[in-house]
Amino acid sequence: MKSEQINKQLNRLLTINFKAEKAFLDVIENVESTVIKNFLRVSGYERKQFIKAIDLAIREKGGVPTYPDHTLPKPNKKSSKLRQIIAKKNKLKILTEIGRMQVVDIEKYQKVLNNVDLPEQLEAALRNQKNTIVNSLYGIEVHKDLFARQITLS
Repeated sequence: MKSEQINKQLNRLLTINFKAEKAFLDVIENVESTVIKNFLRVSGYERKQFIKAIDLAIREKGGVPTYPDHTLPKPNKKSSKLRQIIAKKNKLKILTEIGRMQVVDIEKYQKVLNNVDLPEQLEAALRNQKNTIVNSLYGIEVHKDLFARQITLS
């Protein structure tokens, strides 16, 4: 596949990770739960590392990374829905929505992996990124279970 087409897909993944990181930071600023904040700090850090790796891969392929325009106050769909849920202060719903976001991102990664003929090393890197997001779903489920148990004990 041409470098241009690979870069186009990489830029899409760059945008996905950029928006996810921004959504996580938004939640961290607006949620009271230390557990959720810490979980999202780790997830946000992982996404930041993905952004750096994808940026580098694009540059190595002779492309220019295109980041979403974050200077304009344009609401992010992910952040908007999360803000509504955060306002209700329901930890389970917050984690459920974060999980939904992660699943959508996993599907987008899988689509790129299935439909784009990538160099072996790049494919392995993207597969590892996708698997990291998949693993975060397990963490979300553990936290949801703990919060659910706290509710039933109250």
